[in-house]
Amino acid sequence: MNSNYALVLFIAGTMLLIMFAFFFILYLQVQKRKQNRFRWEKEQLEFAYKSEILKTGLEVQQHALDKISGELHDNIGGRLTAVMRNLIAANTPVPVETADMLRTQAVSLLEEVIKDARSISHTLNSQYVITKGLVASVKKEVDYICKATGMHCEVLVTGDYYSLDDEKELIVFRMVQESIANVVKHAGATHMDVKMHYEPENFTVTITDNGKGFNTTAPAGESSGIGLMNMQNRARFINGTLHIRSASGSGTEVILSVNTTTTK
Repeated sequence: MNSNYALVLFIAGTMLLIMFAFFFILYLQVQKRKQNRFRWEKEQLEFAYKSEILKTGLEVQQHALDKISGELHDNIGGRLTAVMRNLIAANTPVPVETADMLRTQAVSLLEEVIKDARSISHTLNSQYVITKGLVASVKKEVDYICKATGMHCEVLVTGDYYSLDDEKELIVFRMVQESIANVVKHAGATHMDVKMHYEPENFTVTITDNGKGFNTTAPAGESSGIGLMNMQNRARFINGTLHIRSASGSGTEVILSVNTTTTK
């Protein structure tokens, strides 16, 4: 009797041990699958982030090339033509005072050409943003837009400045570029403000214009819809949020807010 009881206990204990081992192995497999999935998702996010950085850098370069093309055609080309005309005129039978004045004007125009060439060369690639920083890059971009369009622009920086990491600053700069380009192309504005505010755990950039505005609840066109979606995606990539406030006849306000607790 005792031997049968012991045998039953042994068999039951063995079965429990086997079941425990089975479920333990199953638990380990589930955990390993979770870890592999987490690792795969993390790698996908890192790949998407790096791809976005590369795409943003290429867009900054393309924007710079478009800007350089316009500068070469409109400003530098025109000034060089004026230099040539002045020098040709100075070599014709004119009074000495007139010839000297024409040569002086030609030298002044050449100095302006050199200054403009240096200025636009700075924005030829995305390294300018990384080297000079976000604030300096935004100020240069806004200054260029003011001169090119005649629009009145202001840049205001508040709070205690600190640098975001290079990738975030590049993406933020590109988003500012896109917002400014939208103001120039669609708003019909005469005034634009760009405000950058630094807080210990948050950075905010706000682009405001006094243009015609638009109905934010109306269906967007294909190109503008895609552009807005790209900006929303970029905001998420850098742990940020994008809000657009606008109404017909009341201008537009674009607000990008970035959580910087993982930046500094």
